[in-house]
Amino acid sequence: MSSYPYTAFYDLDHTILDGNSATHLVQEARKRGLMSERKYRHAVWLSILYKLDIGDPTRMINRMLSWLKGVEEADITALAQEIFDHTIKETIRPKILETIREHRAQKAKVVLLSSATTPICQPVNLYLELDEMICTRLESESGILTGHTHGKLVYGPEKKVRMLAYCHENNYNPREAWYYGDSHTDKYVMEAVGFPVAVSPDKKLLRIANRNNWPILL
Repeated sequence: MSSYPYTAFYDLDHTILDGNSATHLVQEARKRGLMSERKYRHAVWLSILYKLDIGDPTRMINRMLSWLKGVEEADITALAQEIFDHTIKETIRPKILETIREHRAQKAKVVLLSSATTPICQPVNLYLELDEMICTRLESESGILTGHTHGKLVYGPEKKVRMLAYCHENNYNPREAWYYGDSHTDKYVMEAVGFPVAVSPDKKLLRIANRNNWPILL
């Protein structure tokens, strides 16, 4: 049996953070020459399509990550840490910190569950002293990123798959778990836990939350 009574899972972008971490990373990578102007414009265009809910979101996110091809993994890891220290850290939501403290007071295990990549998630995970993280891993060969993910993108239905697998492997009941998320694409994992919380939800998730009487944290 687990030494923790239950698990609280948290999304990263627009949930723990008031904003999108990848935006900061891409902008800084462009400034430092790690990302070409052409790739930057392409990423911006894909992000617009994603926000407008046009096309396959998983495919678009994977295409957004293609700019990383040929970049040294160590450079991205260092850049992500620097951006967290100087920018992203200031966007952590105080209300979310309160909920994390409340769960810790109940001896819960707190886990980051996000589609964001490891270089971005790791600084947040360490700073908040979370127990574990489940995020999108980047594929690399001899320390050079390939522009692909290592395994599936932790997004949409895959978040539910990862959450259920984690609970099964660690002897947790998913119906006793919490999940905090902001996007309608989180509905799959939110429907699978016992205590879903919509955090500043997008319009679609707001409708889903109201229909299911889920708590809403603004």
